[in-house]
Amino acid sequence: MPRGPDASHPDRAPQCWTQGQDDDARYFWPCLDQPIEKFTTEVICTAPAGAFVLSNGDLRERTDLGGPEGRAATRWHYALALPQPAYLLTLVVGPFVELRDRAEKTGVDVYAFTAPGREADARRSFARTGAMIDHFSEKIGLPYPHARYSQITVPEFIFGGMENTSATTLTDLTLLDERAALDHDVDGLVSHELAHQWWGDLLTCREWSEAWLNEGFATYFEYVWREHAKGRDEADLELLVDADGYLNEAGRYQRPVVCRQYDEPIHLFDAHLYEKGGRVLHMLRHELGDAAFWRAIALYARKHAHGSVETRDLARAIEEATGRNVDELLDRWIARAGHPELEGRWDWDEDRGIGTLRLAQKQPITPETAPFKFAAAVRFEVDGQEHDERVQLAEATHAFEFRLSARPTQVIFDPGDVVLKSIRLEKNAALWRRQLAAARLAIDRVAAARALGQLPDPASIAALAAALGGDDFWGVRGAAARALGQTRRDDAREALVAALDDKHPRVRRAVAAALGEFLGDEAAARALAGRIRRGDPSYFVEGEAALALGRTRTAEALALLPALLDRPSYQDVIRSRAVEGLGRSGDERAFRFVSEFLPRQEDVHILEVEGHCVRRKSSARPTSIASCRICRSVTKRIETTFQKNK
Repeated sequence: MPRGPDASHPDRAPQCWTQGQDDDARYFWPCLDQPIEKFTTEVICTAPAGAFVLSNGDLRERTDLGGPEGRAATRWHYALALPQPAYLLTLVVGPFVELRDRAEKTGVDVYAFTAPGREADARRSFARTGAMIDHFSEKIGLPYPHARYSQITVPEFIFGGMENTSATTLTDLTLLDERAALDHDVDGLVSHELAHQWWGDLLTCREWSEAWLNEGFATYFEYVWREHAKGRDEADLELLVDADGYLNEAGRYQRPVVCRQYDEPIHLFDAHLYEKGGRVLHMLRHELGDAAFWRAIALYARKHAHGSVETRDLARAIEEATGRNVDELLDRWIARAGHPELEGRWDWDEDRGIGTLRLAQKQPITPETAPFKFAAAVRFEVDGQEHDERVQLAEATHAFEFRLSARPTQVIFDPGDVVLKSIRLEKNAALWRRQLAAARLAIDRVAAARALGQLPDPASIAALAAALGGDDFWGVRGAAARALGQTRRDDAREALVAALDDKHPRVRRAVAAALGEFLGDEAAARALAGRIRRGDPSYFVEGEAALALGRTRTAEALALLPALLDRPSYQDVIRSRAVEGLGRSGDERAFRFVSEFLPRQEDVHILEVEGHCVRRKSSARPTSIASCRICRSVTKRIETTFQKNK
């Protein structure tokens, strides 16, 4: 894809890059363009002198060919000794600066290539790559298979990243300035593409219908890295985001993860392939236990390295390594559509000293779609002591009885949210409040915050306010803020305003978003306006405050938001949110500001912390505002808002 200066980008340097996945490699080089076909490759490229060339494998030779002034050339020769499928061949040419590092334990040479002037941003974004290589090599039990690993950033890349063998291409939107790095990182994307060097490049799905063995694995290794680098609470929060993404998509459609009904292979690259695939691996890990799971992963990697795989290869490796047959689990969760849609209730019989947990699977159940079979823990706290009981679900309905020495103060079904599911669990509000205050795992405290947002009594508001002000983990404080916003109560608003100066920018962002729930509330609007006027160290907090102010539909929105349209920020997050805030304001006068602004902004994007615009190779997650349905919805909401108010 050639790129260079044009009327809108007169200073853009000329460069070009290739992109082969899913089956586009055939359009730029003659090849057998199917993932099962693998071969070694050599690339010889003659480029203008002064340009840098990157391709797969090792740089065998670089020869200056000379030539007349302005037409001098250099020949580059790359060779990849290990076989790869056609879609992973890469060629990038342009003016790039080289940054070099080394993985401490494995000794792999680690390169980053970026446009001149962005060296500090590249170091900031990719500094942990060597540590990722070392950690994945150790966990997988198979060292990174090449002598070098390169990451190169290019403008207007159509995906967040592409895991070309030994030489990943990334959008330059991943380059973080110092302020953006306060509350955002691209570790998810970087670890995802690196994990593909094993899952997808070394072991390649036999056909695109089996692509979860590429993408589901790479998605789960985002969790593996986050767990290692930042701890389980941070990793579990990402796990929850993955579940939310899949469940949101499943509300629109459901399909088997391994699906052979599609028009184009790229249509398979959705939340079923990524998020559901990753969550199934997480379930397998907990079902088998850590030691057995990683033993099976190592055997699977060693046995099928340099080859092609399908789901039964993974199942056979697990059985050979652990003695456990997981055919039924993979058939139900991977080969068939859906997930458990649970409704439950907890009751306590004081006279008998017995608690009853009733659970029902409410998803459609037919002879072809039997109930899900899975085990889960139930965690009880009795007299200050925790213990777990294990239950096995196999039928459409169950009633489990537990004899306990006293009424439990905590009852948590599936602690850690291991099983991919939707669930509505009825239990006494006091149990939810205790879970929010005392659950060992942050993900369980987040679940309690979400539940209490639906129970807006004074005691629950007080519990949420206490969590917002006092929980040690920012993710729980953020969840409490969002739950308080859902209640739209005056006491909830007071707690939110008091927390707008929380030390963690992601909490401040959640608080700002929650204040946007208070339609027509002058106190909420004043707090948001004050944050905008004072500014914030975080781009994202300012952007969220701008959107939230618009959502309040108060006079402050039209007074403040137009001034933000000329405020630069990382990925234009402030301007984008200001545009959306004007659209949500419902004021027809905002249309003039938006209509004047949009024609002069060709590269506006909205970037959430989860990185929906830079994370996945999916029709739902590209990097272009023209094709990203989330970014596109900004303009759509503006249009709809004005039409409703005319």
